[in-house]
Amino acid sequence: MNFLQYRPTTLVLVIVICLAVVLAIQIIYYFCVYGKLIFNKKKKQTEDTGSQTEALPPVSVVIAAKNEEYHLKDKLVFFLEQDYPEFEVIVVNDASTDECEYVLKAFSKLYPCLKVVNIVENVNKFRGRKFPISLGIKSAKYDHIVLAGADCVPSGFEWLKNLARNFSEKKEVVLGFCTYTKQKGLFKFLLQYDNLTTAMNYMGLALSGHPYRGDGRNIAFKKDLFFKVGGFTKHYNLPLGEDDIFIRNVSTASNTTVSLTPESFLSSDAKHTYKEWKRQKIDRLSTYKYYKPSIKFLLSIPNITTLLFYAFVITLLLLSLPFEYVILAIVIKFVLQILIYFKSCKRLGIKRVFIFAPLIELYFLLLNAELRLLSLFRKKK
Repeated sequence: MNFLQYRPTTLVLVIVICLAVVLAIQIIYYFCVYGKLIFNKKKKQTEDTGSQTEALPPVSVVIAAKNEEYHLKDKLVFFLEQDYPEFEVIVVNDASTDECEYVLKAFSKLYPCLKVVNIVENVNKFRGRKFPISLGIKSAKYDHIVLAGADCVPSGFEWLKNLARNFSEKKEVVLGFCTYTKQKGLFKFLLQYDNLTTAMNYMGLALSGHPYRGDGRNIAFKKDLFFKVGGFTKHYNLPLGEDDIFIRNVSTASNTTVSLTPESFLSSDAKHTYKEWKRQKIDRLSTYKYYKPSIKFLLSIPNITTLLFYAFVITLLLLSLPFEYVILAIVIKFVLQILIYFKSCKRLGIKRVFIFAPLIELYFLLLNAELRLLSLFRKKK
């Protein structure tokens, strides 16, 4: 029978309507959240360099390092050589067992702006970077703090300038972006997609007036905010939280901004193995319970609508709806999703990830379900 002559049953018609509603909700989310990132106009930089310099606040860059000898040798110089009027770089050596201490001593002789804080063995009783970061912030002499990763490289020697110029009297928290360097392999591709989707959510929601997290490898805030909420003391027991629980505690719609200038981005080597990455994602679930209910609801929309979309598609095929209609729905979803990811990739300087976004999304639906089960098992254990 010609699919144009098909007459749906009441049940099929109801499911088709449900499918259309789910697709519409997902499209609305794409444009209302991700659209904030894609269509946000870049701030025009003032041509008066002198006035820019006067407006830039003194900044303390805090980097936690544990057995990062290789990265410090290779990348620390890019932080120390920043074209910035007044700044310091604080590296907290978290009881490293490699040659970090000696590498940092050598850099200290060459760069007066470098301050080294050494943590002796067994002092840090907590997992993660929060304890060393806290020591770095407490030892900072400036009121504006920037957190960066030891394995990261600034986009250029004006990275700090482009990030810090987002500070103002009203803007006290600046959410930056850290991408992964181009590397071959399926896992690195998945890692890039995950990093991109995470950024699309936290940047889009922050631009929508709902800041809930940032990227701990490239984030800036005023020091008094840190002490106002007691730093990380309330969640030291969790391995993560410096970039989401903390941001949730200090960020508001009015005091938070997003830095979308490519020159303010960092890049990382993506050193994780697949096993380490999965463990980190499980650790991230432990911070999720601290999110506001409204944020949990918004973040659940893409996953729930995608799950329902494919459930309805499979149901319609089982009910013998002509496949041409099903293909039409899938094409609409895929085209819009690829377009949104293409624009986001272009905005954040990422290539190729957008092509397979709809297929990778299916993988992450299964992965997230597995991780939630593993996290529940870990709790019981």
